[in-house]
Amino acid sequence: MNKITVLVAAREHPVSGRPVRSRADAIAASLALGLSDQARLLSVGTLPDSVARDYLALGASRVEVLACAAGTDATAALKTELQSVAWVLTGTRQAPEHGEGFLPFALGAALDRPVITDVLAVQPDGDTWIVTQALPRGARRKLRVHSPAVLAVSAAAPQLLRHSLASALAGHIVRQPLSAAQTTAFAEGPLVPGHKRRKVLEARSQKSGHDRMLGAIESASTGGTVLQTGDTRSKAQAVLDYLRTHSLVHF
Repeated sequence: MNKITVLVAAREHPVSGRPVRSRADAIAASLALGLSDQARLLSVGTLPDSVARDYLALGASRVEVLACAAGTDATAALKTELQSVAWVLTGTRQAPEHGEGFLPFALGAALDRPVITDVLAVQPDGDTWIVTQALPRGARRKLRVHSPAVLAVSAAAPQLLRHSLASALAGHIVRQPLSAAQTTAFAEGPLVPGHKRRKVLEARSQKSGHDRMLGAIESASTGGTVLQTGDTRSKAQAVLDYLRTHSLVHF
């Protein structure tokens, strides 16, 4: 059984619209190459040479591209390619990239494997991996995962991305077409307009009604009083009066 395969793809640059390397996929590839220099990088669909070279610059020796027409569901082809792979790694798409977060779950269902999302780090431990997973509010947890499994690596993983021009030029791009028997067309469905990015909810204020009223009617404080004249006793008395006024001392 092959050890590690990373699925990589191109994404559209939000400003120029040009195809570029996906940061999430690059982090997944970098993490896999840190575990084994024999990790396999695989892409399905259209992957320009410039983007493939960017992935090779991470230190990979080759990138395999399974070419298929646009609008083709290549899950069947991936199922065949990944059936004998112990660990399948993918990137985690961000909120602006609508409709691109289903791949790990589709693969998990097709291959009948568990899917671990928001992976931050991986540590091999015999035949298992100790996976650090991100949770809401900055929490973390560690899971012992048995192969085979599908891991969706978080784009926030603390992984250093290298860029070696020598590796980019020395690496190989292997392209092979998919036969019609290996692919199926997407089932046509209704088209719906894209939604705007959801607004992040803010935590509700814990202030009391009195504090909110004071904040509405009081002007912002511009600072305290600076005592530049007077002896030590008068200055100490001024400080004591201030503390008593604000109920900070009671003597």
